[in-house]
Amino acid sequence: MSLLNWIFDAWQHSRIRDAHRETERLRDEMAALRSGSGLDGDRVARAIGELALAAKTLQRLCVEKGLCTEAEFRDRARQIDLEDGRQDGMAPPAR
Repeated sequence: MSLLNWIFDAWQHSRIRDAHRETERLRDEMAALRSGSGLDGDRVARAIGELALAAKTLQRLCVEKGLCTEAEFRDRARQIDLEDGRQDGMAPPAR
């Protein structure tokens, strides 16, 4: 493995670790929101905005990297939407 490949791999692994940490932080935040007696509307709106940003970023990266086309992404989203038996543009929250 060349030095350049090793550096790129190390950088990529650090980005993956960062994504895992951020995922855990968001999971903790969502758990706190669920367990609270009252919901803070600003925190909920921010969490939704962050999730929307993450979803759009992933979709664009997948298309830009050639992993799929926009049409394939939309088709898969429709398939996933129907997994709960309803086409409502939402997936049930993970439990």
